[in-house]
Amino acid sequence: MKGLVFLLALFASSAALAQWNNPIDGYCNGEYHIVGTVGLGVGELQINDEQDFAGYGSIGVTPDVGIWQVELRYTGFDDGSISVDQWGIGAKVDFTVTCDVQCLYWMVGWNYGSFDVDTIEKRDVLYVVDGETEDNYWNAGVGYRYNWTKEFDTSIEYNYNDVDARVWVNDGVDDVRLNFGHMRTLTVNFSYRF
Repeated sequence: MKGLVFLLALFASSAALAQWNNPIDGYCNGEYHIVGTVGLGVGELQINDEQDFAGYGSIGVTPDVGIWQVELRYTGFDDGSISVDQWGIGAKVDFTVTCDVQCLYWMVGWNYGSFDVDTIEKRDVLYVVDGETEDNYWNAGVGYRYNWTKEFDTSIEYNYNDVDARVWVNDGVDDVRLNFGHMRTLTVNFSYRF
């Protein structure tokens, strides 16, 4: 009981509340910035082995020094046979932790992907699936960022997504399980810090 009373008194004291790092105050004081990013490029899903358009948009938070970023991200990819809607959360961290004008960074994240499958071509056999599937998976990547101003930067980013989604199809004789394999994207990104 004494411990509970002590904790309540500690949290209720104005000194303790003044020391609490309120993220809204941090943003208003310029310690953190909101980052909006749009990326355009190419993607490839391993099972079809076809490159096509991939794009993404994200909203994130970064400290004033900009050495790390946490973001919520949407990625879209469509190779004509499979379309992917991917939502995820991720982090980007500067390798040197001293990012000024040019930065090499790494990133990791966790994603949910929704796959709308029309046809799959594997080993010169065309499988008509006409269905949907979903999966959760991790991603990792590297990027190179150039800060044009304190607010605006561009970057080139390679991302590897460890997709493990599978579909069952019939090849006319047997049921075949097809694994989508990984999805890779290479994008040019434009970011602005608010």
